Amino acid sequence: MKNISKISAILALFFTHNSFQSQTFTPELKKEIRAPDNWEILYKIVADDKGLQSEIMEAYRADEYAKLLKVNKWFERCEEDWRSKAEVLELPPSAAFIPLMLYGRFDHEKCDCDKSARSLKSLQSLNNQELLPALKVLFIDSQIKDEFEFFLQELSIVIRLIENFDLNNPSASLRSHLVKKGETLYRLSVIYSVPVSDIQAANNLGTSTHITFGSLITIPK
Repeated sequence: MKNISKISAILALFFTHNSFQSQTFTPELKKEIRAPDNWEILYKIVADDKGLQSEIMEAYRADEYAKLLKVNKWFERCEEDWRSKAEVLELPPSAAFIPLMLYGRFDHEKCDCDKSARSLKSLQSLNNQELLPALKVLFIDSQIKDEFEFFLQELSIVIRLIENFDLNNPSASLRSHLVKKGETLYRLSVIYSVPVSDIQAANNLGTSTHITFGSLITIPK
């Protein structure tokens, strides 16, 4: 439970960082969320560097979550193959993300879904002590330039982000703005080049132009 709480805390930090409160959208939680499996918990025990976590999360938040959305699209391309292979090999659900982080995100257009899925075979029937050395072999073979600990941290974070959040929700086309002191509806209209009436409609304000400091206002595109 302690390690599951750690994972939850990391995700909470991801979406509450002040520098990104004016992002155009905040992904919503899925209605059904899979609890972290034993491999995910192992990653967090072995690699729990808060500095690296912040560095990774900032990269995935930047430019309107561009990297997160892109990696999610790459995952969707081979998701069926990777999840199916993990299930056939009786591996934890999170194993499906290993081919993504080793191959799919770097060479996604040329990545062979079936071939990359077969890489999971070397992780079959391993205990916790055997898993990380075997995973490191795959990591070295993939020729990723990152450090292995960084890879584990990024892997664990990406798994939770994609598993927990609905990144294909239509509401993602809406922007959110945290109202700062002194800001008015007319000011937001100028900042985002959106008519005042459209902002009023998106927030059920009627004809009112009153907005409250600290409130989250939806800005339609």
